[in-house]
Amino acid sequence: MQHTICALATGAGGAVALVRLSGPESCRILGELTHLSAQPEPRRQTLCTIYDGTEPLDKALVTYFKAPHSFTGEDVVEFALHASPYIKGRLLELLCAHGAVMAKRGEFSQRAFLNGKMDLVEAQGLCDLIASGNKASHKLAMDSLDGKLSARVSEIKKRLSELLAQIEVRLDDVDEEMTPLSDEFVRGEIEAVLSHIKALADTFSVGKYIKDGLKTAIVGAPNSGKSSLLNALVGFDRAIVSDQSGTTRDTVEETLEINGQKIILTDTAGIREHALDPAEKEGMRRSHRAMEAADLVLFVLDSSRPVTPEEKELWQDIRRQNKRTLIVWNKADLTAAAPDLEEAESYAAARVSCKTGEGLEALKQLITADVTEAQTADGLMISNLRHYEALLRAQTELESALIRLEAQAGGEIYAEHLRGALKYLQDLIGEVTPDDVLGIIFSKFCMGK
Repeated sequence: MQHTICALATGAGGAVALVRLSGPESCRILGELTHLSAQPEPRRQTLCTIYDGTEPLDKALVTYFKAPHSFTGEDVVEFALHASPYIKGRLLELLCAHGAVMAKRGEFSQRAFLNGKMDLVEAQGLCDLIASGNKASHKLAMDSLDGKLSARVSEIKKRLSELLAQIEVRLDDVDEEMTPLSDEFVRGEIEAVLSHIKALADTFSVGKYIKDGLKTAIVGAPNSGKSSLLNALVGFDRAIVSDQSGTTRDTVEETLEINGQKIILTDTAGIREHALDPAEKEGMRRSHRAMEAADLVLFVLDSSRPVTPEEKELWQDIRRQNKRTLIVWNKADLTAAAPDLEEAESYAAARVSCKTGEGLEALKQLITADVTEAQTADGLMISNLRHYEALLRAQTELESALIRLEAQAGGEIYAEHLRGALKYLQDLIGEVTPDDVLGIIFSKFCMGK
């Protein structure tokens, strides 16, 4: 029999705390702690006194959810009580003394998954929802939690399952009573499924930074206005600005939200050929590391003067890294010099003035532009590495199936690759995920969830 678990379901702060109890002994434990003579009516709050022995501990609003109509699919009791550290801690002690055990991280959600209340995509969407810190990551999490992503994967899986069923029934047709499937039909179906999988997998490159934040490195030569740009984007003086070149000796990081996206801005030390001292040299090394780790590079140039040889060399270094890059022509409020940067027209650019604010909104639009471009036709995106890897493996199996089909290897051979692709799609949703993998997934959830 499954043991009964308990945990605090709310964080620090606030006047009210929620303690959750789930499992077969929930009603018994509730009765023993509240001295209620009858089981409370499901889904209705009841004002109860919680007793510590014969002494009252607190008055709490108690809600009982009868299985299977609860979050976990089990009998669940939720105590909404005063958020005193002593009251919360003592109630958990009493619950354990009466037969419950403290829940592990994510154990409530894992039970909901195991009891069929949600699939694995929805469960991970719940975890992402709790962690979401901006509008875009919230939408991604809600799409998973609401079942939209699961429904999309299920549609792909259904089409692949139907094709596999048609192939396998003909493999068992030893008397050849059924009309054979043409290679053109099989190829068309595989390519259609492959196209849907690729479209969804391709959204990961953007979905991951919607979830985790777009790492953006501000790079350029000394005194080009990098720190001024950081301050202008975040809206306050985060970095020290000076007319003296080389003011920034270390990377300065700040997180902000632009158009609903989480952006992690890193202002780097100015990069030039000869450092004046060891501190500046170390700052430039850190600048290069920040640039290598970035998803987006903002290359800042002083538009009021010609591009220097050192900036041209830095530009070649940026291009060699093959990262998404925006050119920021700074100091647009001054007289512009002739831009001289090799193949600059191939990159998106913005003219800005950190002093007047000119061009900043246009730059913000460019920073977040990739988000809408990467969405699928139905607006769904993936941000979870496990989902991405499962889609890639399914894609590889389907590509192998096409190769086998072209080589006339026979239905038995390419059908095996279709089964492999189907398995990875089932694993994505959680239909065939091993227990040890589930343990790893749910251990990343917060306590009480």
